[in-house]
Amino acid sequence: MRIWVTGIGVVSPLGRGAGVTMDRLVAGDRAFGELGLFPVADMRVRIAAEVHGLTADLVAPAGEAEGWSRTDAMSVLAVREALGQAGLDPRAKPVDLILGGTTAGMFETEDTLAWLSREPSAITPFKKMLSHPLSSTADHVHEAAGPFRRTRSLCSACSSGANALLLGAAWLRAGLSDCVIAGGADGLCRLTYTGFAALSAVDANPCRPFDRRRAGLNLGEGAGFLVIEPERTARARGARPIAELRGWSVGAEAHHITNPEGTGRAAARVMRAALARAGIGPADLDYVNAHGTATPLNDSMEAAALREALGAEVDRVPVSSCKGQIGHTLGAAGGIEAAISAMAIDRGVLPPTIGLEEVDPACRLVHVTEARSAKLRAVMSNSFGFGGTDTVLVFAAPGHFPDPEAAPRRSVVLTGAATVGALGVCGTAASGAYLDPGPAPAEGPVAFQPADHLELSRARRLDRAGRLTTVAIQAALREGGLDLAAPGVAETTGALVGASFGSVDASTAFMRRIYDKGAKYASPADFPNLVPSSPVGHASIYLGLRGPVFAMADLGATAESTIESAIELVLVGEADAMVAGSVEEASPMIERCLGPICTGIEHRGVRAEGASAVLVEAEDAARARGGRPLARVVWWGSWRGDRPDGLAEAPPPPAAGEAWVLVGRDDERLRALVARSSWAAAPQHALAPRSGDHAGAGGCAVAAAVSALAAGRIRGALVVGGAPDRTYALLLEAASAVAGG
Repeated sequence: MRIWVTGIGVVSPLGRGAGVTMDRLVAGDRAFGELGLFPVADMRVRIAAEVHGLTADLVAPAGEAEGWSRTDAMSVLAVREALGQAGLDPRAKPVDLILGGTTAGMFETEDTLAWLSREPSAITPFKKMLSHPLSSTADHVHEAAGPFRRTRSLCSACSSGANALLLGAAWLRAGLSDCVIAGGADGLCRLTYTGFAALSAVDANPCRPFDRRRAGLNLGEGAGFLVIEPERTARARGARPIAELRGWSVGAEAHHITNPEGTGRAAARVMRAALARAGIGPADLDYVNAHGTATPLNDSMEAAALREALGAEVDRVPVSSCKGQIGHTLGAAGGIEAAISAMAIDRGVLPPTIGLEEVDPACRLVHVTEARSAKLRAVMSNSFGFGGTDTVLVFAAPGHFPDPEAAPRRSVVLTGAATVGALGVCGTAASGAYLDPGPAPAEGPVAFQPADHLELSRARRLDRAGRLTTVAIQAALREGGLDLAAPGVAETTGALVGASFGSVDASTAFMRRIYDKGAKYASPADFPNLVPSSPVGHASIYLGLRGPVFAMADLGATAESTIESAIELVLVGEADAMVAGSVEEASPMIERCLGPICTGIEHRGVRAEGASAVLVEAEDAARARGGRPLARVVWWGSWRGDRPDGLAEAPPPPAAGEAWVLVGRDDERLRALVARSSWAAAPQHALAPRSGDHAGAGGCAVAAAVSALAAGRIRGALVVGGAPDRTYALLLEAASAVAGG
């Protein structure tokens, strides 16, 4: 199946629009200037690539701009442009949205965070905080440019936009979607600006990718989105292909939370896998759009990776980086640079690397320093993120290469489960106790001693969320008997972990220090842990996971979103195994501000915290290694909006009295949904009364379902979760319920 790119939308520091951005890139223009968005007088670094004249008012409904962000505005404008070029109206044709990012509305909320850090008694549901959660941007794009059939929000730091496109491609290959718009968006904010400066990763002058004198990156902002769809559906509606999305791959380095793996071997592995997925070799490649941040470590690593992945062809293939013109746009970079790669093919032009004057011998490549015309058969776009999540996309000229083979759909099973919460650190069997009667959990943090489960000398960089996540993943792997030391297993095993609101308290403390003492007091040790993907990134480093690794966010349905995404990646062969779940810390900001304002729920039981993880595997891979499937994935679905018949496609329960409905948090809307389905008579269990009322309770529900199925208490389990305007459903059956199980 060919995947066509039929629409592109970009908002960049060089202009609003994909065409004007590409025109100015080719012309060699640079967008750097003194930052005017917020004061930087007390900083050594004062420049950035800023999108000027842009506010939330441009896209927010009348009177609602207070709860919207500049990131929302950039996203909406880019998505509208891409849909317009593709000739699509989401009101007339189902379109799915996947958005990658890291900052969301941080710029709009960080002053409030700093103030509330000084006045915790004033914490209350402020409307302004509606833009803070990572998923808020997708929500606002859905409202202003949709509606979309379903949405997902993810974070892998600087490779977020690329991973959004990768997940979209997986949906298309699996037949789960007929049209996806995917990409990334991030706005500048004090937190990231001072954080990167604290890491000494920023150049005070316009940056110089691959140059011998390079001294760091410059930050930028923007949004980049691509419409991708199967050739058959695009042809049927008369769409023109801009390029083919031909190949993709994602893998974690499992090396360091900020520094890349220096030899480039991990990145080279991902490059080779993307080319293999594309069905082409290095000899077919005509251009590489490099990550090229202009930091000393990244550029030399990427050059080494390209030499290893391309072999002798590295002396022929041109390479350039756009970051010398628009800066590093963080979560937007993968989306914007994918757009540039597709437009390079369509226009037949190689964009330059501006700022490169004297090539570093360690970065010896065929560098493009002036734009020139070229016929491009295939283009590689590289994106590397904090935590070492490397993602590579391969685009090709439409129809130039043979039609790629269809991806076989694999049977997906769950082979282990774990929870960290009110009942302690529980494996598969013990997690089922959350279904049994018992006392409500204690308010606040769970009793959890990291030293009982982790080597603290190796876990010293992990914050609480990172430790909770790592212990849960470690326990799920152990329960499933998956040995990461076995040949090839670590490279085909990944992790997705969701957090609805991220490290709010740590971000609040970080911002208060900046506001009260000045930017020079920003902590380089704390900053990496504020990125939403840091908990799962730390876990991948500690445990050695080298498959797909990133974070998800979807308010109170985050755990369900994460687990379904892991199923989808395994389904089409992006990994043999994925550990998926969520982590939620106890936090007054979440409990008294973000939770109520974002969900409309003031109080629904004892607030607590916890983490969950389930081991999702391809059944053939699990059986080949001698693993024991505990539950089989029968059906799953997710949707936006009110669909009273949303469970109509779910198979009925196996037999009366042999199936349960499980929810993380009791919800009248979900109860009504089940009542209209074939599962109406099945007993319903809510986990929050035992696990605690937190946004990750849905992950506990899935773990408890696996436990009950493995123990033979039931033969089928329907797990339903939701948040405002969104619903997830997952149907599991006991692996022994099918012959040969």
